[in-house]
Amino acid sequence: MGVRNRKTPSLQKQTRENSPKDSKDKNSDFESSVDEYILPWHSFVALGIFVSVYVKCTSASIPTGDAGDFIISAHHFGVAHPPGYPLYVSLGHLWMRVFPFGSPAYKLNFLTSIIGGVAAFILYITTYRLTGFAPSAVLASSAFAFSHLTWFHSIGAEIFALNNLFCGLLLYWVIKFQRTSVESRAWVAMEASFISGLSMCNQHTSILYIGVIGLWMFISLIRDQAITGRQFMQTGITFSLGLLPYLQLPLSAYLSSSPSTWGNHKTLSGVVTHIMRNEYGSFRLHAHDRTADFAANLRLFISDMVHELGIPTALFFVFCLLTFRRFSSVKTIVYVYTGALMLYTAFFCKQANIDLTSAIFVGILERFWMQTNLVISVLGGCGLWTFYSLLVQRYPNLERNIYMILSIGSVLFGARQAINNFSSCDMSNNNMMELYGRNILDGLPPNSVLLLSGDVASYSTRYLRYCTGYREDVDVIDEAMMSYSWFKETHQHSFSHFIFPYNRTFYAWYTKLARSRGQDYDTFDYKDLFDVHFQAGIPVYVFDLMDKTDEAKDKEWQDHYEVEQDDFVQEVRRKDHPQTLDTLLEKMESRKATYTRQLCDKSLYPERSWERSIAEKFCSRQLLIAPINAGLQSIPDVYGQGHLLIENRPAIIRIFKILRRAQETLTFKDGNGNDELVLGQSDYYNLGVVSWMLFKNYKRTDELLEAHKYGRVTVEQWTLFLEKSSDVEPKKQITEQIIKTLLEGVPDLLTNKDYELPF
Repeated sequence: MGVRNRKTPSLQKQTRENSPKDSKDKNSDFESSVDEYILPWHSFVALGIFVSVYVKCTSASIPTGDAGDFIISAHHFGVAHPPGYPLYVSLGHLWMRVFPFGSPAYKLNFLTSIIGGVAAFILYITTYRLTGFAPSAVLASSAFAFSHLTWFHSIGAEIFALNNLFCGLLLYWVIKFQRTSVESRAWVAMEASFISGLSMCNQHTSILYIGVIGLWMFISLIRDQAITGRQFMQTGITFSLGLLPYLQLPLSAYLSSSPSTWGNHKTLSGVVTHIMRNEYGSFRLHAHDRTADFAANLRLFISDMVHELGIPTALFFVFCLLTFRRFSSVKTIVYVYTGALMLYTAFFCKQANIDLTSAIFVGILERFWMQTNLVISVLGGCGLWTFYSLLVQRYPNLERNIYMILSIGSVLFGARQAINNFSSCDMSNNNMMELYGRNILDGLPPNSVLLLSGDVASYSTRYLRYCTGYREDVDVIDEAMMSYSWFKETHQHSFSHFIFPYNRTFYAWYTKLARSRGQDYDTFDYKDLFDVHFQAGIPVYVFDLMDKTDEAKDKEWQDHYEVEQDDFVQEVRRKDHPQTLDTLLEKMESRKATYTRQLCDKSLYPERSWERSIAEKFCSRQLLIAPINAGLQSIPDVYGQGHLLIENRPAIIRIFKILRRAQETLTFKDGNGNDELVLGQSDYYNLGVVSWMLFKNYKRTDELLEAHKYGRVTVEQWTLFLEKSSDVEPKKQITEQIIKTLLEGVPDLLTNKDYELPF
């Protein structure tokens, strides 16, 4: 890829740039040499590398983020969340019909990997077209394509790879416009206009590049009198033609019965609302009133750029900004690129109103920096070329040596990028989201209703239910969709068991308040929802949902219902139909959750990733500790003196065994083949609490051998708790005192084999 194709134009031929009319003649040597090899052989080598690596790392199943929404929408020709992303969904739908291999998730992941590889190829030829310098193309494309951010989001069913492709094409058309003859520029502008329209059918952030590039092209055409009124109208028409994929929204409303469609697209107002993201906050990442922190966002952008693209790319980017005005062949183009970069960065720093204290939200924000990294990579490649040109001007006799050094250096840099990020971006064996969804669905009885909140839980379960046919007896309802007025009309055909309370349309927390004022908004609340399903004998389960109702002020249901942990989900039960302790313990003893290291060990994943969030949730207190607390609270006065009663001993032992089994289940082999437990401090604390209860229970009846067995477990568990705990809190001081008392009372507690439990 570092083969030299031509001599770099001398600085004497790149003096002050005159009018565009003269620029073609002035740089004819430069342009002809590049035009002749507009697609040189090494660019196809780069294409093969990018596509091959991306395909090798393609996600095996449903990825995290919004991928589940896109897969379900493409599979059923539905409409994804605002603004709908109709081009990506339509391409995915067609691809799934012709590509014969794999699951629906793998098919769309595979297509995205190809798109991502082509996007990197476009960046390669754009940089080469700009500089005519192969090492620059290698540096720019490898820095971008093999950064973790770009790589990870180019191998799963996300829209960022397609956005990278369109933004790369826009950058390429800037060069094409600037270096074509004046009389041909109007046609180039029409081509760019069509690309811009298509780009707007994918991700709206491209409008910031389109605005700068389009304004520059328009001013240039007017200044040079290079466009007629008819051509101007044709340019607008070509942009409109590029927007035609948005017809997928109303077509989907009439041709598809997708269970995932977001919005009602049978009306013009519904289509406009969706395209304008009115339900999402238009040009904001979050539909709330949080004010964006411009300075914090800018600092994050700069640090992320250096981390992702590497210090060499960042340095050559700065060098380009310091030296590009000396080179007439790139001067205007770099100005346009820089203007687009500055506008996007300033706008996004001002509008990105998300919580930067949350690692997962920072990870969401980072995805939008790919569009800036694209430009910075090209300018970094340009900076390498200006650096080379200035060196050659000063040391002309070393031109060949300098070229070879920079060629080898750019290839080594690209290889280093790929090697450093390969393991964290290889998703070919990652089926975490699918396992997560299966664990949620497996805990449900036949013919039940599941209400859930959050993208991860919603997309994973709905993908399995509506794309693979897994647990077809269960109706899966997304709480966010349920709260929109279009919910009933759009989704009622998808449900077999879900009942719309009193034939009302959508959920709203203010339902009771409105009724008390004599108002009727055709809404229902959770009490209404639970009432009709309980009367019909349909089990209702929730996941990651009920805490949010406190924020929404919907609390009336709590007077009549409660949620109890049942395997991986929570069962909604009437308070006048309490669950017996035996029933609860039987459910815990027959848990169906499938624990794997991939699901449980958060240390395997980056801090800002959805995978880490899933691992934390999977092994969180709601999975292991909440059921245990429910069981303990069901034992009469267990937190008073109830745990000392002999009649309560069997139930406490059953709880102890459940916790002990959970620890065995969560023990995996580390890289050296040793057992490693994937638990948090609260998990150790709770097993210590239960064993401490049993220690005192047996000691009360003078069964000292059994008491010491559980005392030993208490010391072991609370010692691990103290090792993981960094807080100075009352329970930490209490556990330290109890450990000290136990060891002083029985010095050989940890060494005597008679004190080992058989289970």
